Amino acid sequence: MTSAAKTLLRIKLVLCCTVLALLLPAQSINTTLTYSVNRPAKQSAKTPVLIMLHGYGSNEADLFEIARGLDGRFITFSLRAPYSTNEGGFCWYSLEFLPNQEFRYNYKEATESRAKILSFISNACKAYKLDSTQVFLMGFSQGAIMAYDLAIKAPSKIKGIMALSGRLMEESKQQATDWLKVAKVKMFIAHGNSDNVIKVSEAVKADEFFKSKAVKDLSYKEYEMPHSISGKELNDLKAWLVKAIAPPEKKPAQK
Repeated sequence: MTSAAKTLLRIKLVLCCTVLALLLPAQSINTTLTYSVNRPAKQSAKTPVLIMLHGYGSNEADLFEIARGLDGRFITFSLRAPYSTNEGGFCWYSLEFLPNQEFRYNYKEATESRAKILSFISNACKAYKLDSTQVFLMGFSQGAIMAYDLAIKAPSKIKGIMALSGRLMEESKQQATDWLKVAKVKMFIAHGNSDNVIKVSEAVKADEFFKSKAVKDLSYKEYEMPHSISGKELNDLKAWLVKAIAPPEKKPAQK
């Protein structure tokens, strides 16, 4: 066999393995949540995990396409919230929209959703043989609110969060937790400065709160946009994720 033929054969084998990995049936995860999964071309025991949490009234398809373009090394799970809204979408907890961008919400439902998400993370890592120390959450709006709550309640299970256009609930701040562990959670907080649903001041408050808790890796960004996600924001997210999952630099051996 010529050198060119061998090279062509190797390329065909690589392509076949890649296609096979993408077409493999999804493992069964023990969960009551509906979800979508996007597997990387190469998966190992060190594959990082990205959990997507949509906003109020949406579903698991909302952030799924965005996740595909963030970082190809992740296996991504986009979850559907367990409660239905009157408008036909889904939510992590029911809420009532009040004047002046204020809300009345059901925190008990939030805690129930939190338990379901934590259970999903554990069971997904078992089913797919994933690294449970490399779990990141990306949430938009109500999903971002849940990401904050999860990071505070279970910091040992969450390596990093991306909280987009959200707010920090008072109940989340008051949870019994290990704040030294919370300080190790990597955080990317972003908000539109013309947000007409959740005030940008809520993002500022969240940033200040986590700074007061000595969170070491904290990035805060504001963008020229309403209650949405922008291209510039996604580019910043990509750059942040690269650093967030990069292996620690090895110190040179002392002579």
